[in-house]
Amino acid sequence: MTRGDGAEGCPDAARLIERVEQLRGRPETGASGAYHVGFTRGADGFRASIRSGGGARVLRDRGPSCAALEQATAVTLVLLLDSDARVSSPPEPDAGARDEPSRAPGAPALSPGAPAQVPPAPPGPTGGAGGAQEDESEAPSPERGATRLTLAAGAAGLFGVVRPFAPALSAELGVGGARFRATLGALWLVPQTLEHGPGELREALLGGAVRTCFAAAGSEALRFEVCSGLHAGRLKVVASGYTRNDVAETAWLAVPLELSLASLAGPLGFDVGAAALVPLRRNDFSVDGVGVAYRSPPVGALVSLRGIGVWLL
Repeated sequence: MTRGDGAEGCPDAARLIERVEQLRGRPETGASGAYHVGFTRGADGFRASIRSGGGARVLRDRGPSCAALEQATAVTLVLLLDSDARVSSPPEPDAGARDEPSRAPGAPALSPGAPAQVPPAPPGPTGGAGGAQEDESEAPSPERGATRLTLAAGAAGLFGVVRPFAPALSAELGVGGARFRATLGALWLVPQTLEHGPGELREALLGGAVRTCFAAAGSEALRFEVCSGLHAGRLKVVASGYTRNDVAETAWLAVPLELSLASLAGPLGFDVGAAALVPLRRNDFSVDGVGVAYRSPPVGALVSLRGIGVWLL
């Protein structure tokens, strides 16, 4: 009998045995040791697995507490134990076997050291008490492949865009499934001051981004992604300290080629990414009589670290 993180409110072994005995109307006679019950809790609710040497059953319930799943688990154990008792009931003893000790009513026959086999589920509705659903085998968690809504925010670093390095903040909203996810985000460059000659240039960038990511390896707990899309924004430069101080604004466009390591198991995850930024146009600013303030390289870079909130749809 085990209880995982978040499932501490589910019954322990003594409580579950008591529930089974109440439903059967008689004390358990030792067969309960043939089944191992484990309670866990995930993003989709509570889950109980009932295992024996011959297979497993999984019950799930999306309720706010473990009460419904406790009742469903107890009912399932009663059905299994009663079915064991029917399967293992001995034939009527003949005259030569009347001296054999009788078996306690309802107790399943167990060979020493051999676990009981899980019998086929008795006829009846697929749902247990409280709406818990039963699986015949250890099926993958419904989280796998489920559609997810994600909201992320974090810090980033821009390399080779307005200067060798500039800090930024990013946020994005995304939706995706087992392998693919698409995001729509915003990028805000912390305003930068670039000293040049007798004056200085004040640079600011506000942009947006769309990207699509494909999970090349891993699982929702930790997966390796390849991403691409488009960054677009407005770059503004204000000059001061010169004979003539101008304000220049221009569009910034770049295509990212990104490698990302993400955890989307939820409800909280993270995303670490490193992208090469291939500019569709290079933005170099110069001051008359002074020269070019900063000449951007052919390829820039964006490194980001974001925390992610995950909701199953």
